Amino acid sequence: MSEFVLFYSPGACSLAIHAALEHAGADFEPVRVDLRQKQQLAPDYLRLNPQGRVPTLVVSDVALTETVAIADYLDRRFPAAGLLPKADPARALAQAAIQRLSSDIHPLYRALWITGWFARDPDVHPTMKETAAERLKAFYAELEQRLAEGRWGQGEPTGFLAYYTGVFLRWSAAVAPEGLAPASEALRRRLSEDPAMARVLAREGVSLAGLKRATD
Repeated sequence: MSEFVLFYSPGACSLAIHAALEHAGADFEPVRVDLRQKQQLAPDYLRLNPQGRVPTLVVSDVALTETVAIADYLDRRFPAAGLLPKADPARALAQAAIQRLSSDIHPLYRALWITGWFARDPDVHPTMKETAAERLKAFYAELEQRLAEGRWGQGEPTGFLAYYTGVFLRWSAAVAPEGLAPASEALRRRLSEDPAMARVLAREGVSLAGLKRATD
């Protein structure tokens, strides 16, 4: 029996935890929960994660949820993997960037893709989507500048920050289908060639270059 069970959906934010487990050499069982098929709303899954989201990491019959919390747990569980910097200020800078993605940028995609989560009135949905897309484009411009200047985290992003950023580089196709600026595209290529990420992308049937899945 595997030490961990990871519940993931292809190309979702769980991709970062999936890659982190692979990078750390963890003994884990990946279990697919397809968000597009609403499998996250199945009663058995809701008992593990009442919010009906991914990722969920089951450790010794305890279900851990929320990407930031799971990343912190894995960093402490696998200290040699280098998922997070050990010393400050590098650790604080990496955690700030990770938290920014989780609490600021991720909700903008929810507003873009699942607008009804925020507003039931369909008349306001177009404005909400437009605003979310504008703010996301502004973020990718900021990310490009920070990457070019070595200020996304501290220096070249590595470990979990790199893997989590890769999720949003993939999602950028929703607002920037023409591609991103040079530093962002360089990170996307580097992550696509990262051994752990490459194995996970193949397993999930997705690419960092777009939103299409192998099962589409």
